[in-house]
Amino acid sequence: MPIFFLEEILKFQYNTNITIEEYEKYAKNLNQLVKEKLKLREKLLSCYLIRKSLDARKKPKLYFNLKFIIEVTGKDQEILLKKKTISHYKEIPERKLPVGQRILAKPPVIVGSGPAGLFCAYQLALNGFKPIIIEQGAALEKRIKIVDEYITQGIFNESTNIAFGEGGAGTFSDAKLTSRSKNPLLVKVLETLVEFGAAEEILYVNNPHLGTDGIRKVVLGLREKIIELGGEFYFETRFLDFQQDLEQDFIRIETDKGMIESGLLVLAIGHSSRATTRRLLNKGLPAKAKGFSVGFRIEHKATFINKSQYGRDDEIVKKLLGNSDYHLTYKGEKGVYSFCMCPGGYVVPSNSNKEEIVTNGMSYSDRGGELSNSAIVATVNSEDFGDDPFEALAYQERIEKEAYKITGQNYKALGQNATDFIEGKASEDIKVDFQPSYKPGITLGDFNQLLPKEVSLAIKGALLDFNRKLPGFIKEGFLTGPETRTSSPIQFSRDELNKVLGYNEVYAIGEGAGFAGGIVSSAIDGLRTGENIILEYRGLGE
Repeated sequence: MPIFFLEEILKFQYNTNITIEEYEKYAKNLNQLVKEKLKLREKLLSCYLIRKSLDARKKPKLYFNLKFIIEVTGKDQEILLKKKTISHYKEIPERKLPVGQRILAKPPVIVGSGPAGLFCAYQLALNGFKPIIIEQGAALEKRIKIVDEYITQGIFNESTNIAFGEGGAGTFSDAKLTSRSKNPLLVKVLETLVEFGAAEEILYVNNPHLGTDGIRKVVLGLREKIIELGGEFYFETRFLDFQQDLEQDFIRIETDKGMIESGLLVLAIGHSSRATTRRLLNKGLPAKAKGFSVGFRIEHKATFINKSQYGRDDEIVKKLLGNSDYHLTYKGEKGVYSFCMCPGGYVVPSNSNKEEIVTNGMSYSDRGGELSNSAIVATVNSEDFGDDPFEALAYQERIEKEAYKITGQNYKALGQNATDFIEGKASEDIKVDFQPSYKPGITLGDFNQLLPKEVSLAIKGALLDFNRKLPGFIKEGFLTGPETRTSSPIQFSRDELNKVLGYNEVYAIGEGAGFAGGIVSSAIDGLRTGENIILEYRGLGE
């Protein structure tokens, strides 16, 4: 007997693979694509694309894997119920937080306005806590001008740079939104980014990114909303110390602009705040050394990477896919991997102190530059610097300061042809057919003389392996570096609520605390910490 659902609306999940050429045909009317593929008779009530990823296993023939949620009624329900490849879709119920019972005597203070700090502040502001955000760097509008002066004129500012300032280090990056986390807060992070100006495609594209221009829009939107909800930002204000007054139930926070009394303190200091980290370690906050990675950036023509990854570089590829990324790993004596790959991007200076050289990658949302770059880094850990967090910081710092000495003490980066690095000799001229994108300039030399021997050996082995996977990777590549700020070298000890052990009402979050690695995981850590505070407190006292 046939089954008809004339009144009830049902949701179904539908997956399909189509060539990129077919996708272009239906790109402006995906509803029609779904109707034709499923042979539906009636009008779709709704059709949402929730996942889009590229399948290049049969290159140069390229496919999109698409996942839809569709709503149908009537006879179309009968059609879909008979298809084994179609499944029912169940909505994930919205999370509701119970509110704590304690009243917070004074506003929470958050140190740092990177993703962890901003998302924690946003969560608290939404719930009436009126947070105060302290940021040693400048507000974004001013920060952009200061960073541009450094890149183009070599005028370095220790408080405001690519590492420090509103939005954190990710503001001048490719702004990738990838995360290994299965935390339900991941969806909330992405939805919040869209609410404040990010393109909706980040909700369904595999490995989405915002680009430096996209993340800036979001940062400004978050700031405006937090202020609207009663929060305050103290830019160009350096956090120095804190003292807990357990009898008065508040914390005195010392800055270079004066004292602030707070109900609780959230440390979202970022992975490059070595001076602040050392002050906190000297104060006695418990922490341990943790592994991180060091190496350099490798730069290629974007067309070379595109042909390697897509098997082609034609107009439809440029239109629908843009410049290609890649992810490479190698297991040897030390793990080596590509990190923060920036298609159509630029290598930029990311030092946070004078007399040191640090590089990073940056791209705009269109990833339209002629060159592509990625960090190639080897993991270092306690075998290299012991268990002391001060030694881990010093290991990182030594490489950066030595690079500054080698390159002529003018913020030029060390540069080398990848072929010369493999052969163990300093470069005397640039052999690739492009000019490296690092604007402060390049001093040619030899990374074998800068990086620890075991790191150089590991990366050489990795590059030879990567060259087998992507023929020409070495010959067509140019190295710029060093790259040392992949993550924090230390991790603070904290409990399940993210409070620092032994320090009531003091929280350590994000990359600087050693518990995140990128924009999304940092934002999740910030949101989770905000939730933890809300679960304990009802709000501010009048």
